[in-house]
Amino acid sequence: MQVVVHEGEPRRSGRSPELCWVRVDGVHGTLRCSAAPQAGKPPVEREVPVYTGILLNAPHALAHTREGDRLLFMHAPGMPAALRIDELYLEERPAWIYSACDACGADQSLDAPSIMAKTRFPDVREGALPIMFTAFCVCGGTMVLALAEEMDPEPPARVAKRPWWKLW
Repeated sequence: MQVVVHEGEPRRSGRSPELCWVRVDGVHGTLRCSAAPQAGKPPVEREVPVYTGILLNAPHALAHTREGDRLLFMHAPGMPAALRIDELYLEERPAWIYSACDACGADQSLDAPSIMAKTRFPDVREGALPIMFTAFCVCGGTMVLALAEEMDPEPPARVAKRPWWKLW
């Protein structure tokens, strides 16, 4: 099957994603993730199967991805094909609510949220994460990533309590 293969967001990696052929050879597990379909509506939580496979063709412009590499990938609504992910993405994605891309509706990204945050906020101290930021989608649209409230059950007193599902 075809998979969107990449080496992270183009703004970080300097390389565009490519559609490549992958032979599916197993199920790695599932990814629990939340996405807000439209602004102001509660996010939908779902479990998405994560597959493993072997890359069948050599990418043209990717520097660190080779024919024969073993990949993890999943279905991502709005994407032209399944999306390559990695272990860090699997670890971090459940803690974030993604607002679907305003152009294509995709609710997944090319990098783990911590890597995207470092790209956008390089001067923030190590280990600190923003509670919300925007990201460009593969299609060129924009999505909003918000840290789920479960990650910080005791917000500072100056932060107004908001419903867990509201991004703003």
